[in-house]
Amino acid sequence: MKLSYSAISTYELCPAKYRFQYEERLPTSPSPALSFGDSLHRALHRFHDRPVPVAPSVEELHEMLEGEWVSDGYRDPSEEETYRQHARQVLSEYHRDNASGFRIPAALEFRFTVEIEGAQVSGVIDRMDRIPGGGYEIIDYKTSRRLPPRQQVDRDLQLSVYHLAAKEIWGIEPERLTLYFLLPGERMTTSRTREDADELRRRIARVAERIAAGKFEPRQNPLCDWCDFQAQCPLYRHKFEKLHGDPAPNMTAIVDEWIALKREDWERYRRLEELKALINAFCQEHGYRRLFGTDGSAIDRRPQHITEPNPDRVRGILEPLGLWGQVETVDPKRLTELIESRRLPPDVEDALLASREEVRTQHALYLRDPARSRR
Repeated sequence: MKLSYSAISTYELCPAKYRFQYEERLPTSPSPALSFGDSLHRALHRFHDRPVPVAPSVEELHEMLEGEWVSDGYRDPSEEETYRQHARQVLSEYHRDNASGFRIPAALEFRFTVEIEGAQVSGVIDRMDRIPGGGYEIIDYKTSRRLPPRQQVDRDLQLSVYHLAAKEIWGIEPERLTLYFLLPGERMTTSRTREDADELRRRIARVAERIAAGKFEPRQNPLCDWCDFQAQCPLYRHKFEKLHGDPAPNMTAIVDEWIALKREDWERYRRLEELKALINAFCQEHGYRRLFGTDGSAIDRRPQHITEPNPDRVRGILEPLGLWGQVETVDPKRLTELIESRRLPPDVEDALLASREEVRTQHALYLRDPARSRR
């Protein structure tokens, strides 16, 4: 199996997207962000690709940008020029911060393929520098505007793959793994341990096993709105089919009615909760246990004592009697969370799914309503 950092990351984000992109190889649309990032990467490659340890001038760097500029995906020349000027500014700041300490890289745009747990994992290392005094630093350029949390960098999959590749190919363990965020001009540096490498191997093995088992279920995630494959995705396909003529208008009417009723339920529930708080406060203040309406109906206010058995105490009581096995249960919610976490090998996951006994079949309906989330 052939994988890459991008492929692994895509599968973990959404297995269905992986299938559309890497198995079926459906086309994707160019975008300004991708072209902008590609242009900066190309220009910086030329900037560092020199036989002598002397940095090109900032004017030369701007000329390199013009020679490497990627024009795909921009809506019009005005938008493209805005991005071009921004790229020039970013490179000017990069030159200011890096020209004086310019060194010939130990590796540049290095393409690799290494075998990890039976999978061929490939990638491209933007740059690797020798650290003065000894050691190596792997650097990957990023064009994100915001810096990620430190813990995210410490777990970054791409840097983990690069660290393992350096060890496999060159027999070295880089002391520094750095994400260079070009737009804010900030570096975030981390490292990896032997335990991290072992976890990476397990992580890649899990992904490879799930792909081999044909598990490509869609997963709702924050990047769905920007996905190129919504028209093919089971979560969004109906929306796109309706754009070309509603295939089932009667069902659409049923769906619309259900949504309207669900919204009414939400409003009623919200108002009930508001009234409940007011009633409880009033009864608490005046010592009432019951309030009456104008038609003689009443509201009882009764205390509810929620208790749960202590598992350790119950086990201590029943286990000596040989009765613990009759009450020991599996938490269905936690078991489902474990299965859906995709941390299990496919055969274990299938065995757990098969262990469930079907009592009845039902499908719950939940309304995803943007209007509600804004409240």
